[in-house]
Amino acid sequence: MTESTRRTRGVQRGPRSAQVVQSVRAAVLAELARVGFVSLTIEGVARAAQVNRTTIYRRWPSKTALLEAVVEPLLERYDIDPDTGSVHADLTAVMRTIRDNYALPEGRALIAAITSGTGELRELTEAATARTLAPFGRALDRAVSRGELGAGDDVRIIAYLAFQGVVMWEQAHDGPPSDEDLDRILRTLLRPS
Repeated sequence: MTESTRRTRGVQRGPRSAQVVQSVRAAVLAELARVGFVSLTIEGVARAAQVNRTTIYRRWPSKTALLEAVVEPLLERYDIDPDTGSVHADLTAVMRTIRDNYALPEGRALIAAITSGTGELRELTEAATARTLAPFGRALDRAVSRGELGAGDDVRIIAYLAFQGVVMWEQAHDGPPSDEDLDRILRTLLRPS
C-alpha cells in the first residue's frame, strides 16, 4: 500500500460516533418532513447532518436503512411486555404505547413513509407490524393461561382488531384515541360471548 492510499477503519465507536448518529437521525427526520420518503436522498441527509456521504453509507447503505435507524427506538418499546396480571390493563398499556409512538416525529415519519406506497418499504412495514402486534399476542396468550379468556376465543383476531383500533382511529376521528376510547375498544373486544 502506498502512502497516498487511504484506509478507513469502518464504523467508529465513541462520543463522536454517537454525535454523528444523533445528527443523522435528526437530519433524516427533518428531511422526511421536508421532502417525504420518496424524495429522500442520502446526499440530502448528509448535507442536513453536515457529514460526508461516506459516513452515512458506512452505517446505513440505503434510505430504508436510515428510516429503520430512526424508528428502531419506537419498535424496541414493543419488545417489553406490560404484565399487570389483567388482560384489559396489559392491552391498554400496549395500545397507549402505539398511540404515543404515533404522536412522536419518528412515528409520524414511519406512517408517512409506509403510506407513500413505495415497494422498497415492504420488509420494514411487515417487520414493524409484526413487532407492534407481538405484545398483543403475548398478552392474550397470558390471559388464556390465567383463564381470563377461553381457549375458544380468537385471540389473534382480538389482537388484530385492538391494533387496528388504535392505528386507524385518527383517520376516522379528529385526533388520536383518548384513554377512554381505548377502554371502549377493549370492553367491546373482550366482552364475554
